[in-house]
Amino acid sequence: MSSDKTRELEARVQALEAEWEIRNLIATYLLRADVRDAEGVAETFAKDGVLDIEGLRIPGVEETRYKGREAIAKVFREVIEPVPCFLWHLAHTPHIEVHGDKASGHWGWTALVRFPDTDAMECGGIYDDEYVRTDEGWKIKKKVITAWYVMEFGKWDTQRFFGPMR
Repeated sequence: MSSDKTRELEARVQALEAEWEIRNLIATYLLRADVRDAEGVAETFAKDGVLDIEGLRIPGVEETRYKGREAIAKVFREVIEPVPCFLWHLAHTPHIEVHGDKASGHWGWTALVRFPDTDAMECGGIYDDEYVRTDEGWKIKKKVITAWYVMEFGKWDTQRFFGPMR
């Protein structure tokens, strides 16, 4: 095999390894969010990472952009951890593009939520992510979360759908 072909093969393998590391990074993010591990969620971000939750439309939450692990952990502690509920995130249909030490990702997400004494709810939308390879491995550089719908589990409600119609 020529050295050009070897370099090409090595680059392809590195890109595939990066993609799988990013998939595992997002799985870790989801698991830590579901168990309300604020510091664990923050650790999935680069030290100067950004979490943008404007698209979630959370009542009473005015600040929607958080920069740095400390700020990200703080918003999870204050907004997510105190809510008594069952929470299970699913990420799906990822589109990941790796460009050396940077990458981008576009994911669909679904969250199943059940609060005490209420019916189960389902919501979903998209994650638009930027990733960076750091000394700690791949980390989220920026995560923009947008909700497209909220509904009682299994009952489609067009009044609570705010995503794009195709």
